[in-house]
Amino acid sequence: MAPLGSVMRRGSRRRPHDRMNTMTIHRYDHLLFAALSCIAASTAAAQDTLLWSEEFDGTGAPDPVVWSHDLGDLGVNNELQIYTDAPQNVRVGGGNLAIHARREADGRFTSGRIRSEGKIMFQYGTVEARIRIPDLADGLWPAFWTLGNDISSVGWPRCGEIDILEMGGGDALANGEVNRRVYSTAHWDFDGAYASYGQQRTTAADLSDDFHVFRLEWTPNAIRTFVDGQQVWVMDISNRDAMSGHEFHAPHFLIINLAVGGSFTGITDPNGITAALPAAYLVDYVRIYDNGHTVMSGPGLDTECPGDLNDDEAVDAADLGILLALWNTDGKSRPEADVNDDGTVNAADLGLLLGAWGVCP
Repeated sequence: MAPLGSVMRRGSRRRPHDRMNTMTIHRYDHLLFAALSCIAASTAAAQDTLLWSEEFDGTGAPDPVVWSHDLGDLGVNNELQIYTDAPQNVRVGGGNLAIHARREADGRFTSGRIRSEGKIMFQYGTVEARIRIPDLADGLWPAFWTLGNDISSVGWPRCGEIDILEMGGGDALANGEVNRRVYSTAHWDFDGAYASYGQQRTTAADLSDDFHVFRLEWTPNAIRTFVDGQQVWVMDISNRDAMSGHEFHAPHFLIINLAVGGSFTGITDPNGITAALPAAYLVDYVRIYDNGHTVMSGPGLDTECPGDLNDDEAVDAADLGILLALWNTDGKSRPEADVNDDGTVNAADLGLLLGAWGVCP
């Protein structure tokens, strides 16, 4: 490492924990004991539980409950595009989010950028996205990244930034590796000055040929990124004294965008853009998993309580009894018992149920 100085599908959330009723605990202590024993025996199965996902299964604009659009010329990085929310630039269909970079009739470049700021936030966790990039040469810059949710109050870089995926760098273009070189970088404030640390990986495959899985693993101790299971980058964040101390221990939100030109690509003259346009940047899904440290928040998360199996607007011993009676089955007789929709009623479902115990309104 470099020393640095229930499933919550789109629209669902785990509600805050509440104190269980003491009488209920005594009455159903045998059920709880059995439940907790199952958890203890299935710790590994309960790890990396899917908390939230955006599957892009609809048609039309991205879900406004989850995503906002950045619009216009943002005036950053010497980029050449104007961001719009027009369907020809940003659209959901065919099971994917499609962001299209275009050259308009007047010569301007347009594209799309969406973010979950103020709607879906997370602190720590495992984030995966299945992505297909366009052919990037010359001048396209796709990205999948995060910013600290306090950016509006503290500004950049003090909010912190984690670049899970960037491609299209000028050095990769010069070496003929533009569709194969993946960059991951962190940006932050250090004693009032800008700091960054990044690494890159050049893959054997041309990543524009098919979909590939990009992953962020973020814990209180380290941040790692991967492409198709191969590590791109790792950064030690365990020593808060070696940095400003808060940027990577606070909630972040997601950003997906496709830029045209800019300093990163080494192309700031519109005449230097030779990539075939329109070009489609496709995202099949974005998923956030609990890695044992994850906290999610935001109004884009659903108010439904995972584990309310009998629809009485409470998660309690009655629901626990239903779940335990179906333990290790496919739950087809009561599909709601398979809280995380993984095909089996197991410890992951039990963990979600107990996490929502007693808190449904």
